[in-house]
Amino acid sequence: MANDPKQNNSVATAENLLAEMKQRAADAHKNNDVFMMSVMSQLLKVVSPIVTKAIARQHREDLAKINADHREMREQARAQREQTPRQSGPHATTRLGD
Repeated sequence: MANDPKQNNSVATAENLLAEMKQRAADAHKNNDVFMMSVMSQLLKVVSPIVTKAIARQHREDLAKINADHREMREQARAQREQTPRQSGPHATTRLGD
């Protein structure tokens, strides 16, 4: 369906990359490494929005696929209902005297 393992793996890889970069920045801060803290800070300013937008886009595409599948199922159900003959006569719920 919409959960392609390759795409989910890519999303996880992107999330892991961002987490690793944040961890390196935290390590640089803990070690009082001003140079690496500066480098990681600049990298995170660039990489974080890119990764965040890419992940959000992937989630939107997954949702769009789910919605398209649901629309297709509704259309198939509608077509199937139209092919079956309808009963003529009163329904059990409309009989008041029984």
